[in-house]
Parts: sequence; structure tokens; C-alpha cells
Amino acid sequence: MDGKLLSLSKSRVKHVQEKLREHKLDATLIMGGRMSSKKMERFTGSTSGAVLVIPSEGDPGLVVFPIDYTYTMDQSWVKVHQISEAAYKRRDLTESIDEILGVSGVGDSPKLGLSGVLSPQQMDWANGKKAEIVDITAPILNPMFKVLHPDEWPYQRKITDIVDKGQEAAYETIRPGVKTNEVAAAITSAELKAGASGVGYLQVSTGRRSAYSHDSAESVTIKEGDLVLVDLCPTAEGYGSDETRTYLAGKGEAKAVNMLKAVNKSVESVLNAIEIGANAGELDTISRKSLADDGYPSYPHTLGHTLSGCSEPGLRPGSNHILEKGSIFTVEPGIYTLGYGGVRIEENVLVTGDGFEILTKRPRVIL
Repeated sequence: MDGKLLSLSKSRVKHVQEKLREHKLDATLIMGGRMSSKKMERFTGSTSGAVLVIPSEGDPGLVVFPIDYTYTMDQSWVKVHQISEAAYKRRDLTESIDEILGVSGVGDSPKLGLSGVLSPQQMDWANGKKAEIVDITAPILNPMFKVLHPDEWPYQRKITDIVDKGQEAAYETIRPGVKTNEVAAAITSAELKAGASGVGYLQVSTGRRSAYSHDSAESVTIKEGDLVLVDLCPTAEGYGSDETRTYLAGKGEAKAVNMLKAVNKSVESVLNAIEIGANAGELDTISRKSLADDGYPSYPHTLGHTLSGCSEPGLRPGSNHILEKGSIFTVEPGIYTLGYGGVRIEENVLVTGDGFEILTKRPRVIL
């Protein structure tokens, strides 16, 4: 973690403590796990951690299982508490939680914030302490992670440069006769060499499988004229990107070319409507109307989603979220024709103070 990221992480913990005092909470528990790893890393510097304990006064503590201790000690600026061997056998985190709370002067009958879910064992512990539990996700955490702070934009640009490297490797590898897992191997190598800490979700689907909105990268031979859908989601330093491109292997028929052009037009229609104050639900509507005008059905997913753990905007039908400076999200309409193939094109967009920036730089359509 570099100096700027460390400063940002410490400021987030300080902000949570200020909010805890404002809400008259003694401390909060932020539960770890795969779905919260980006937030955990942006609080502590480490993706590991079973629970982050932040008291309203005093120092935070990160509780870990023994298997994660060495890694977390190397990564986290927050003091790491390894549970005892006896507690590990019971998968019991509560002794270490009590230790952190006790040092900060939090006694019985506390008012505790929570983000995540307590296990039955942890609920018994909370009941035994006569603790009042208050969910802080919506009132405290979501507003914190609603947008990217300008100091975070360089890190978002960096991970987007990395995903572009992955798509470049895909384009250079895809040709008739190559297997999809060979393409995936080239992508993985390119992203890791470019600085990714992990490649995350990786889809390379060819032919009729490109009509699968989500897939893997199984060993399927690419054929002449195939649509090849490539969706990449590498991560680095707590930030994530998500870029999809659909390629033609060799010379494609008119049907495939028209699908590519229609999806690209849908993307463009959305980009033309992006500005501070734009309604996210209306952007979703614009994308679907563009496809309908060209004779294609609505796609079975949202227009896009946030990146790097941000909580808004939700780009879905009926969303009332409003774009603001620092909003970071994807735009990814698609056409999926079962039995034939599919096209999805996905851009990463950052709303800035004077407009917006398309972070993903690879060509959307290559014919």
C-alpha cells in the first residue's frame, strides 16, 4: 500500500468513527468475506480478515484466522488479532472481538454497528453481552463508497489500463483453430504482467456459447466466423475493472456484423446521455430503446453496475440514482441469440467534474 492509499484508508476509518459517535454507537463490526474483500482492502490494506472492529474511540483491530495471519500482517496497517488455537477449532471470533472492544473501553450492553451477517454463534455472543445491533451499511458505509474520491481516480485508471492489456491479448490470440482456454491463458499472462493482483471473472465464449451472458473459458475450438465474447474483471490495490469486447474470428457473416453494430450504437446512445445529474434508470431505458429500434430484444440483465465496491449508481430499470462527480460504472448492453451467438460490449465510465471519461480504451468493434 503506497502512501496515498494508506492515507485514504486511515481517513476512512476516522470517518467511520466520526459517524459512530454521531449515531451514538460504541463500535462497529465489518464482516469479511469474498463479497466484501474490496471494502476490507480499502479500509485496511488487506483483502483478508474475518471481521474488522472499529471502536468509536481508540484503535481498530482486524481479526483473522491463523491461515491468514502472515499475509495479513504484511498487508494491513490495522493491528491484526489472530484467534487462539482453541477458538479456531470452534471458529469463534468473539474472544478477539472482545479483546479489541475491551481495550477501547467498550463493556457490556454496548450499542454496536454491523455490516454483514453474524453467525448463530456470534448472535449468541451479542445476546450474552446484551448488545444492541444496528446495521450501518446504508447510513454509514454506502455513502462512503458511493463514488470514487479524486485521489482514487489514478488507481481506477491503472486497473483499467490493465484490463485493456487483457483485451489486447485476446484480440491478438483469437483466430480460427485456437481454443478458448488458450485465449484465456494469454489474457491471464498479459494482465498479471501488467500489474493485476488477480484476474477475477474471465469469460471467453465462442460460437453459440457467446449467447451465454455469463460463461467460463472452457476448451472450445474457435471456428471461422464465430462471435467470440470476452469479459474480463482483473483487480489491483482494491480497485476493479470489467471490460467486455466481442470479436469476429475471421470473416463474419452479415448477421453477426449487424449485431455488433447495433450493440455499439446502443453503447453510444448511452454515452451521449451521460452527464452529472443524469438519471441511471433513464440510461438503461435509452440503451434498450436503441436496440429495439434496430429490431433486437431487450437483454436479460441491467445496463451496467458499479466498480471497485462503490454502492451507486444502480443502472437498472426504474433506478432513481443520479450520476455525480466520482460515479464509476459500466455500460454493457447485449444481444443474445440462443443457438447462434451473442454480442456484448462493455465500457468503464468515470463521471468527472466537467463531463465523463471512458476509461476503457480498446476499440469497441473491429471488423
